[in-house]
Amino acid sequence: MILDLFGYDRHGEVTECKTTLQKNALNTRDVALAALGFNAPAWIAAVSMSVLYSVVGAAAPLAILISFLFPMLVLALCLVYLTRQAPSAGGIFTFSSRFLHPTAGTILGWAYTISCAAIVPMTAIIGTQYLQALVPVLKGTFAANVIGTVLALTFMLVCLRGVLLTARVTTVFLACEITVIVGLGALGIVSPRVAVPFRSLYALPAHWSVLGSGVLLGMWMLANFDSAINYIEEARVPVRTVQRALLIVLTSAFLIYTIAAIGWQYAVPVEVLAKITENGDGGPIGAIARVYLPPALSWIAILVVISSAMAGLQVSMTAGARTAYRMAQEGHLPGIFGSTNRYRAPWVSVVAIGAIAIAFVWYKPLSDVTFYYNTVVVTLALAYISALAAFIRLMFARLSFARAAAASVLPLLAIVVLGYLMYSAGAEPANPTDKYQAWYLGAGVLISGALIVLLGKSSKRSLDPKITQPEAQHP
Repeated sequence: MILDLFGYDRHGEVTECKTTLQKNALNTRDVALAALGFNAPAWIAAVSMSVLYSVVGAAAPLAILISFLFPMLVLALCLVYLTRQAPSAGGIFTFSSRFLHPTAGTILGWAYTISCAAIVPMTAIIGTQYLQALVPVLKGTFAANVIGTVLALTFMLVCLRGVLLTARVTTVFLACEITVIVGLGALGIVSPRVAVPFRSLYALPAHWSVLGSGVLLGMWMLANFDSAINYIEEARVPVRTVQRALLIVLTSAFLIYTIAAIGWQYAVPVEVLAKITENGDGGPIGAIARVYLPPALSWIAILVVISSAMAGLQVSMTAGARTAYRMAQEGHLPGIFGSTNRYRAPWVSVVAIGAIAIAFVWYKPLSDVTFYYNTVVVTLALAYISALAAFIRLMFARLSFARAAAASVLPLLAIVVLGYLMYSAGAEPANPTDKYQAWYLGAGVLISGALIVLLGKSSKRSLDPKITQPEAQHP
């Protein structure tokens, strides 16, 4: 069961990609760096590392290691296999529609698109918060809305100029943040200011139950590597490029956070790091920077979070637009969303996501960042669960029952972990006032996807010439 977007030669290599996107534009490095930008290492480190320290203490590197090995590496290997079987920029949509059911593909593809669209205003708002911290004269709610709008418009224009420019701009942002995050971690390891026994970094916490919470947090720190799939129709060697990029991005994120999680403890006591609350100053990044950098360079901690947010904004807009493009190309969304401009960018899908982002920048401003988290957490978990389910379905379709069951054990356990995280996002949110909000938002996205399915079926019936009125009955 191979998707007809690609032609294969006798060696199984992809020889042709029937797409209106910009073919042969990106190599493995371009795809990997662009996808890693979606992970937004500096922003994730700024808001998540202190929470991870507060949950598992010095064992933060252990939690990240477990998260990497399971379930994220299992998910990555499943995606590597699925990418070979059904290569397309639709990613989750394609896997679900081909190997589960077309209706499931529409709903889950829509959910993934909404998840990406929600990240665009969220990252614009985050970038705005840090810009206002860096330049206090820009403070104010109205100014924040204007800045968020300008950021969304600016990167929408970049995306409209084609995928190559988008990838290059993302690479610049990514280089800036990785240099600081990894550099500060390396300084802690090379020039420690706190005595930390190395064995404590990988020792089980006194209460094993907290390790589970740490692993769930580490899993989301490593998420979004799958956006590499959305570039497959624009890659030079589509399948091979994306398969390599998936593993490179996940492994790179793991190494970045591991170096930070270890090195930062050697710079500042873990008890202090655990109490840091991110408030626009870079959080733990700022604390480590103050140890090793002169006061004149304190702004670097803020700058890298801005660059991280901008990279995430670009890639989320790109990923969402390409999913919508592929859905439109296959008739699951109105055909206009599959239109491309002279730069071979899906311009209608990009503009639609940009417009939604700007509307939400004004509707849900600085004080409502949690709203975006809750929108993303369920939709992204559903997307990952559907990919794992598609892999399991494919195994049972192609292998003997015994071999398929053996191949499905780890993916099934990964589904359970993701399901629990989706449950805890609504039942046990970080902010008690947001209880159940993630569930409500997730349900709303699924309902809207179901409505799209119903509307699509209704339109096909009205356009299908084979569907005629029943003949009149004669007495």
